[in-house]
Amino acid sequence: MKNLQSKLESDDRAVAIYHVVYGHEGFEKSAQILFKLVQRAQQTMPGKPRKLFLDIEGHRNSKGDFDADMFELLTVFIPDFLARFLSEIYCPLFKLTDRTTQQENEIPLELIIQASE
Repeated sequence: MKNLQSKLESDDRAVAIYHVVYGHEGFEKSAQILFKLVQRAQQTMPGKPRKLFLDIEGHRNSKGDFDADMFELLTVFIPDFLARFLSEIYCPLFKLTDRTTQQENEIPLELIIQASE
């Protein structure tokens, strides 16, 4: 990705995936970007441990908490879906560094987001 807010870096131990979510990015766009970054990391460095580093700019409500889009990204999308394709996660609400399961390397071809009812 040639996006200044996202990058992949690698050494012989792991691939670092870094992304900054800016105010103009909603849930869907952020989820698609993260998914594509994970796909690209697997395509270019297959099987190497992947570490996600996520920062979020803005996206706060009047109480100072994350807005609904970022709350869903941080509490549903990343831990319930994306985490299986990562070995470590560092993001504003949590970090996941001691995995009991191995990262999956069979990443789907596309991410389809459906609205919940």
